[in-house]
Amino acid sequence: MKIIRKTQSVCPHCLISLPAMVYEKDNEVWMEKTCPEHGPLDVYLWPDVQHYEWFCEYTFPKASRTPQTGSLKGCPHDCGLCPTHSRRITLPEIEVTWRCNLSCPVCFMFDSTVPPDPSLDEIARMVETIRHFDGPGFPLQITGGEPTVRADLPQVIEIAKKNGATAVELNTNGMVIGRNIEYLKALKEAGLTNVYLQFDGPDPSTTKTLRGQDILPDKLRAIENCRREKVPVILSTTIVKGVNDTELGDLIHFAMDNLDAVSGLALQPAFVSGRFEVEQKKHLSVGDIASIVARQSDGRIDARDFWPVGSSHPLCYGSTYLLKENGSYIPFTKRLKEEDYRRMFNSASPQGAVFMDIVAETSPSGLLPGLPILIMEYMDAWTMDLERARECNLAVTLSDGTSIPFCVYHLTDIHGRRLYPHGGRRHVGCS
Repeated sequence: MKIIRKTQSVCPHCLISLPAMVYEKDNEVWMEKTCPEHGPLDVYLWPDVQHYEWFCEYTFPKASRTPQTGSLKGCPHDCGLCPTHSRRITLPEIEVTWRCNLSCPVCFMFDSTVPPDPSLDEIARMVETIRHFDGPGFPLQITGGEPTVRADLPQVIEIAKKNGATAVELNTNGMVIGRNIEYLKALKEAGLTNVYLQFDGPDPSTTKTLRGQDILPDKLRAIENCRREKVPVILSTTIVKGVNDTELGDLIHFAMDNLDAVSGLALQPAFVSGRFEVEQKKHLSVGDIASIVARQSDGRIDARDFWPVGSSHPLCYGSTYLLKENGSYIPFTKRLKEEDYRRMFNSASPQGAVFMDIVAETSPSGLLPGLPILIMEYMDAWTMDLERARECNLAVTLSDGTSIPFCVYHLTDIHGRRLYPHGGRRHVGCS
């Protein structure tokens, strides 16, 4: 057995912290950990050990920010952020509701108890906290639940803009903005800069499997409405092995054919949190998705065209920028040298914009037409690597002022009980 690295993880049953060992097995990467009460666990992590180690080599200087909590119980039980967190937050999130107009079979936000929506005053305090710790000029994602169930969402956006947010992104399933363009206009007038649209792929059967009903027409109308209103759309795709992992090539073609409306593609392998009622044949990693995209791109993309993003732990993201050329596309990273990447990397760039920003910097005419693609591998209680969590650049700010790294905030045990309940409520369930 070749030991690759040692880290810490958690037990999926009780969520206590555990030592963990990452090792090679049959040229794949696995994690081994043992809970004193619930026994050993062996978890698949990555399809190719050489590719995994290549990703691990892309380390960048770390820049942390002022901690908000102390270190008493140890990671991940002191989040807020605690003094051991070693990265700045480049994309803060706030949850403005935990209600939704869907009941998706796959939903990491699911909670058996739905708390009341935060008030506008609470939301203002959340944004003020972000400005205090992350400084002015920050991007902000508004998420939920489904934020568009709030009639006062335009006021929420106005609060964010008045408190220093330079970009306000709406994370949505697209139902409301697809059916009501006037509502979208109101959001734009309030200061909305772009939409992060949940989009499972161009096949209606996939949407029905993952969302419980065929709402693809609503999503397509949402894209069309955003096109009309000139609100850029980032497509966010949850990928489940055996459901839509064969559609990634078609998804990229769809995005490239709609560059006047689509400004990015986020590929998110599903992680087990909240409600997960669809059979997942296998956990998928950044390495898996990169290889799948390569196989479905007719030779235009190689798995090693996806590079780690310097704003977080190198294993968290894989990204590239597809340059549109001669009726086709080519990954910008094919033309980028590692030393140039390290020299031009901007630690303030949100994870999806890292290579897009470098393209804009290196081109005499500014940003060239193309598509940023970001593979985002979120962790669950099985795959949790606390070394990665301590370098997370994506955090959810709660009404009590604490900021929780994304994967830790959405961490649930095998029964779906959350370590950090929604909205900053009192910790319940797990200990």
